[in-house]
Amino acid sequence: MESTNQQQDSKKKSTLPLKEKIAFGSGEFANRYGENGVNDIATPVYNIILGLSPATIGVVLMLMRLWDSITDPIMGWVSDNWRGTSGRRKPFLLFGSILMAISYPLIWMASPDWTEQTKSIYFICFALIFFTTYTIYSVPFRALATEMTPDYEERTNIRIFSAFFNKLFMFMLPWIFPLSQSQLFNDPVTGIRTLAGLSSLLILVSGIVCAKFPQERYHKVALQQERVKLVPSFLSLIKDPAFLLLHGIGVFLLSSILLVATFGLYVNMFYVWEGDVAGGSQYFAISQNILQILGIIMLAVISKYLVKIEKKKLISLSLGLALLGSLARWFTYNQNVPELLFIDPFFFAPAYTVFWAIFLSMLGDYCDYDEFKNGKRREGVFSAISGWIMKAGSSLAFGASGILLAWTHFSKDLGGDQPDGTLLKMRLLLIGLPVLCLLLAIAFNILYPLSKARMQEIRDTLESRRGEI
Repeated sequence: MESTNQQQDSKKKSTLPLKEKIAFGSGEFANRYGENGVNDIATPVYNIILGLSPATIGVVLMLMRLWDSITDPIMGWVSDNWRGTSGRRKPFLLFGSILMAISYPLIWMASPDWTEQTKSIYFICFALIFFTTYTIYSVPFRALATEMTPDYEERTNIRIFSAFFNKLFMFMLPWIFPLSQSQLFNDPVTGIRTLAGLSSLLILVSGIVCAKFPQERYHKVALQQERVKLVPSFLSLIKDPAFLLLHGIGVFLLSSILLVATFGLYVNMFYVWEGDVAGGSQYFAISQNILQILGIIMLAVISKYLVKIEKKKLISLSLGLALLGSLARWFTYNQNVPELLFIDPFFFAPAYTVFWAIFLSMLGDYCDYDEFKNGKRREGVFSAISGWIMKAGSSLAFGASGILLAWTHFSKDLGGDQPDGTLLKMRLLLIGLPVLCLLLAIAFNILYPLSKARMQEIRDTLESRRGEI
């Protein structure tokens, strides 16, 4: 009875004010622009508007992840060892969001009149600049999420708020490309540049709000520990089976979703709509909006009814439903009934929502497990390596999409009249690649060892060592 009362008191102390959750959640806008704001629209913008080959675009996106493999761990190490009075994360959130807002519009200033080589060099250079500024913001942002509270369920609630803002962002993002094609602008080039400029304002505001209000709960604990060493920390994490299994779940779950961003859009435009780019992209954007609306409903359901359920169980159920949805795409991407596309989000909304609300909260749980094993709070290095793995997985998915799209012999100039077998290959890839990713995610989830009961044991042990946070 006494133990139960202590846990209840501890839970009350770990519950965060609403303004902190909202402020942290709003920071997801800047975070998503650094990831989806480039990856999701680079292929249609640079290929269809600016005329760069999809294979080149895919290679550039993968090169960005190689660059992240250098900058992310360094940023995590710097943030973990920062001894400023305002915290280890918040100064970098402010500085990083300002630099992101300046550099994001520059990515889209290339001209369709340039040579292929000039466009490629421009894209590489300004993508490198932007992704460097994104590292300054994103690594501390992810680290902050893991240390705002020590509570297993409250971590899910924090991620529910960030997932809500993620849904709002993803509601807007699919419309950037269709809007650039619309009559609102003189031409698509002007359209994408204008929309990128407006996006930079949203990056700036969300970053400032996120840097201002959330509190760093583990800052004082970190001040009392030895400085975190980069290489030993890196090696200990990548050798840990629990770390690898956790990120196997995340990478393959996320990849199963992101592969559709390119293949789903192109199959809809050039197979279902037979080369009608405007009509196909608008229908695809509507389907993505349905996905986000269903996701918001799912967030409410998780928050009210499912937050106390074992996280692994929720992931298993959502992965199974997404697997069925992937197989159903042979029928839902239908030339005779284009509206069947709107069924697709009902299969994927649970998996997409569970990733942002449940899986990401499990990263915070792992940081407690890491402290339990190694005696240090090193959320920055963890978030850097974790974030790089997730970004590498997503960029490999986008990069592979571009390369495989070129492999099918697709040509944007042929519209719906593609070479024999091209559209069939695109449809099979749209189905087969997500199915493979989902099966791997299911296997890793079964093997992952950190259950809810185990995390409570770890928290009790940590608080007996160093007191409550």
